[in-house]
Amino acid sequence: MKRFILFLIAVLCIILLIWQTDYVEIISGLKNLNPWILFYLISLQILTIFLVNFQWYKISDLMNEKVKLRTLFHVNMVGTFVESITPSAKAGGEATKVYLLKSQAGLSTSKATALVGIQKTFSLAAFLFLNFVSIGWFVIKVGIKSSQLEILLFSFIFLFLILILLLTLILYPRKLGKIIKFLPNKRNIRTKVENFIIAFEKEIKNLLKLNEKLLYQIILSLFIWILFAYKTYIITKGLNIELSFISSAVITYLTYMVGMLPLLPGGIGTFEASMTLFLIPMGISYSKGMLLALILRFVTFWFVFILSGLYIVLQEILNLIRGDRLAKQ
Repeated sequence: MKRFILFLIAVLCIILLIWQTDYVEIISGLKNLNPWILFYLISLQILTIFLVNFQWYKISDLMNEKVKLRTLFHVNMVGTFVESITPSAKAGGEATKVYLLKSQAGLSTSKATALVGIQKTFSLAAFLFLNFVSIGWFVIKVGIKSSQLEILLFSFIFLFLILILLLTLILYPRKLGKIIKFLPNKRNIRTKVENFIIAFEKEIKNLLKLNEKLLYQIILSLFIWILFAYKTYIITKGLNIELSFISSAVITYLTYMVGMLPLLPGGIGTFEASMTLFLIPMGISYSKGMLLALILRFVTFWFVFILSGLYIVLQEILNLIRGDRLAKQ
């Protein structure tokens, strides 16, 4: 119920933002957008989904786990749906993925956690690098108000601390021992956690030996994030907004960074407001900025959210059909 209320608040925030703009211009812009551009954007988003799943597949292969790409797609679809409705910097989705990797792919808890943790670290490290460059470019080329700088720095520091936490857990898992000693050993909880840490550390050490192959995964993470900037650039061309690819990339990364703050489910509302906020200093009107944000969010969030939701519903229907067939046998 709480998640539904937060999701409803997020949607209402978007409606309020649109209401404050020239919504006639927004509707007109949507009508004039070439449908082929939207089709191309959706195709790029499907490519992005495939690349993320392929990255998971390659990392699992490096861990000597032959997980089917179809299974990883299932894990990511369900995880994406969960993280879309939870305001927790995607933590809810990652926990779901660990659970599904255990139940669906047969991975141990340590291997499932290592796979999710490594992939998340690569993605976040690449993203923060692009944001570090973007903040510098925005300050030098555009100039920045104190309020904008505060938002950017707070968002960057928040995500940087998450990255540091991930790296600490990955590189020094035994540091958790200081926390574990306070855990009660009822039902061998402490013992189970200690065994998990030992197994997790072993998996990470084996992975870190593959330096060159891991470098390819970092490059792949950068490419995936560059695709997001490219989608923004395509939309600007379709809306006749004068923005270079570099400017489009900077706006994209800064907006996503602020949108990752755990305020509302999926960053809904904060994403749209942030994009318009950063576009105004570049001479883009509030209405044009909101239109750009709405189209980008439809492709990268709502389309994926709907796709993952439909996938889950389809899986449930297929499971019911299989269950009926087994009952009749």
